[in-house]
Amino acid sequence: MADKKVLEQKMAELMDIVPECEGLIAADMDGKVLVGQTLLEMDHGTIAKFCAGILKETNNFGKGVGKGSLKATTIELEKGYAILVGSDTIILIALAGLDGKSSLSLLKRHLISISKT
Repeated sequence: MADKKVLEQKMAELMDIVPECEGLIAADMDGKVLVGQTLLEMDHGTIAKFCAGILKETNNFGKGVGKGSLKATTIELEKGYAILVGSDTIILIALAGLDGKSSLSLLKRHLISISKT
């Protein structure tokens, strides 16, 4: 698992790089928050638990069809986006509003890079 201080630093840097990012959360595979930073008051624990569930079910699906585990996905919602990046030990979550659409690829690329540390 990535070092908590390293995660905090890299995620803070990503918040600075992508101003449209409304939040970043790192959690373990059970949805326990390791690091979380959001612009608005949000329940990081609830978000992490939901995302852990999505990751688990998607991994089951991927394995069931012979395609393997989830690497990354973007979820388009009515009022914004969520990006999930999974690794063997952590889940990285980025949240963005509708104005962040043009920054989704940049967010995903950075999350994938962070997940490999």
